[in-house]
Amino acid sequence: MIIGVIVQCASTNIETFIGGRIIVGFGITLALAAAPVLISELAHPRHRVLFGSLYNTSFYLGALLAGWVAFGSYRIPSAWAWRLPTLLQAGPACIQVCFVFFLDESPRWLAYKDRGDEAYKVLVKNHGDGDWDSPLVQAEFWEMNETLKAEREIEGQGLGLFLATPANRKRLVILITLAVFGQWSGNGLVSYYLTKILSSIGIATQHEQTMLNGTISTVNYATALFAAVLSTKVGRRSMFVGGGIAMFLTFSALTASIAIYNETGSKAASKSALAFIFIYYTSFNICLNPLLFLYPTEILPFRLRAMGLSILVFSTKAASFFNQFVNPVGMDSLGWKYYLVYVGWLLVEIAVFWFLYPETKGYTLERIQEAFGEDVKLDGPEENGKIMEVNDENSAHVEKVAQSTVNVA
Repeated sequence: MIIGVIVQCASTNIETFIGGRIIVGFGITLALAAAPVLISELAHPRHRVLFGSLYNTSFYLGALLAGWVAFGSYRIPSAWAWRLPTLLQAGPACIQVCFVFFLDESPRWLAYKDRGDEAYKVLVKNHGDGDWDSPLVQAEFWEMNETLKAEREIEGQGLGLFLATPANRKRLVILITLAVFGQWSGNGLVSYYLTKILSSIGIATQHEQTMLNGTISTVNYATALFAAVLSTKVGRRSMFVGGGIAMFLTFSALTASIAIYNETGSKAASKSALAFIFIYYTSFNICLNPLLFLYPTEILPFRLRAMGLSILVFSTKAASFFNQFVNPVGMDSLGWKYYLVYVGWLLVEIAVFWFLYPETKGYTLERIQEAFGEDVKLDGPEENGKIMEVNDENSAHVEKVAQSTVNVA
């Protein structure tokens, strides 16, 4: 990503600038596929949902900084008006490079590679407060190894695993639809073509548009943080379905307001459209922002997790490609009527959320397969079993786990 930013900043023509963007995009894709997995495994069980939800809110933190830097730099009477916001992209990547060597490795990956002693050490550090006899760590380690043992017995590898069972095929459909919904919920219009939308409701000056861009990014970050906290209290299905209904209603109202302004020039309709942009984004953030990466990391077993997130990212970029090349044609050809396409599409999303997406709140990463109707054989011998209460801020519940002898040698 840093190399891509350097290429962009040093570019003197559009071809070089695009080349830099491609390099940045490649680096971001690798990070997007790895980071959510590591967060879900290293975060303490009582914090896993919150940290996993906060991950995707960071997009808005970057957008917030970029929006306000652009608002301040557009007045610079030189190429630094665009070079400065471009250079800002390197900031998070530099921080990541400095601290990535201090991160622990995935305990499940270590266990999968028969490095159980290292995996147990990571769990003790992150989940046991340094206590090697922590019941939580021992239970997690046992569950993790039993699950990995069962997964090793499954034949096949690669993409074929996603087609091997009905549950995995369902996971694949969820990954692709979630990626598409993350780009095709109307946000592709509102975010990528905000200047066109603002111009269509009479807000046309560069000062007004850049200021509103920064304001929207700030509000988005605040509402995304709220949604991340909400995800620790509310079920996933409730957020998907409830947020989807809210998106449908607010995007419909936004479409109506833009239509009225374009037909009558009403200032009231213009102000209404601007208000519904903010309300729509709040709905989108509750429905999809915190769950876009949290939900896939929850539903995917270890053997499918890294590949599944790669599929999610690839599908997201493919859907974004549609936004880049189809949306401008639709807006130029149909004007506000093009918004009706997304009004109808949001109804499809609500139906898919309702009928296809299972509830995952309250499960551990190893036991979440039960939500897909799969048999999870994690109960050890009766003499080794015990009831352990998991004090989870998200859902205090009681699980039967095996307290087997832990061999980490």
